[in-house]
Amino acid sequence: MTNTQKLRVQDKDVTAAIAKGLKELGLRRDQVEVKVLEAPKKGFLGFGAKPAVVELRKKRWNTDNLDAQIYMDVPKKRRSSRTGRKGKFSESRSRRRTERRPMREKTPKANEPQLLPSETIQHAVIPEKLQQPMQEAKEHLEKVLTEMGVKVENLNAWWDEKQQRILLTFDCDKPAIVIGKEGKTLEALQYLSTLAISRHFDTPISVITDTQNYWRKTEDKINAEIEKGVDLIKNGHSVFRFRPMGAQLRRYIHRALEGNEYVTTASEGEGKWRKVTLRPTEKVAELLEQRKAPADFVPGVIGEDIPETAPAQAAEETQTPVVTEVTTEEVVVETPTQVVVEEKVAVVTTPVAPQAEIPAPAVPNAEKPAAPVAQTPAETDAQKTEIPAK
Repeated sequence: MTNTQKLRVQDKDVTAAIAKGLKELGLRRDQVEVKVLEAPKKGFLGFGAKPAVVELRKKRWNTDNLDAQIYMDVPKKRRSSRTGRKGKFSESRSRRRTERRPMREKTPKANEPQLLPSETIQHAVIPEKLQQPMQEAKEHLEKVLTEMGVKVENLNAWWDEKQQRILLTFDCDKPAIVIGKEGKTLEALQYLSTLAISRHFDTPISVITDTQNYWRKTEDKINAEIEKGVDLIKNGHSVFRFRPMGAQLRRYIHRALEGNEYVTTASEGEGKWRKVTLRPTEKVAELLEQRKAPADFVPGVIGEDIPETAPAQAAEETQTPVVTEVTTEEVVVETPTQVVVEEKVAVVTTPVAPQAEIPAPAVPNAEKPAAPVAQTPAETDAQKTEIPAK
């Protein structure tokens, strides 16, 4: 390996020249900047052919913002599509705007303290055979983070009995570096911890590392999706598919639904498209069968048919007893030719509150009283008499 920071190489084409230069420098492709000085020419029948000439320079990192450059958080510069005078004019105009209004620095997001796990995990009984692996997993993670230049605080080890895994939670001063883009660095840390502990104790032991509540928030979202999927299956859906996800999250879904009486879980797909699916069990078929209406059910009819005589009987039972009074009054009407005497009949009804009926004593050979005969309007009109005038 040479200490040369800049190297000029030539070969038959650009790709071969770059590979040759990387081999001489002992660097990777992402560690150098490549500049093509001369493009290759084939010539005619071998005459006039020219090799490709490239210049390789080792990248110069800015130590002030090294972490942002490594994790690709540096904002990209906008490329102007304008050229010539218009391009120069736009550059000068942007320069004047910058001078008038200085750019505001983006403040980093405040660190979020890591929350404690659920009460079930906090009070879980740790098996005796896992006490030593948990202590070594804690020491291993602290050592790796210290080598990364990260200050660790509140590092705790827990036993998640439902998921059958060791959970390591901690706070740190550089969470962006520890988590990485889309949690890739955090996944790498827990993969190394799982590999080291499993090989040391010669048994598979899963280790999960969490800071800034990254996995806690992710698993809360998955729990909401699990609840939604189970509800859809119970309502008659034949299958529910989750989005594609990694092996760790797929394993979390399988163990979360282990022993569920309504759904069964399975994985389908290959590679990055692999996902978890939910399908109904026989319990769902029984549940749907219970919800079905009977064969003789008629929509809109509730209960048995009511006989037609029932409303009349109910009206008679609810009728309030009344007392009727009949009064008669004579009215004399005189006209030039005759005098007419009329009788007016007034009928007054008064409701009476119902009282308990007292049975009358039995009288031997008693005659029943005659029922009163109601006077009709026709009989009243018959009583009108005409008296001739004198």
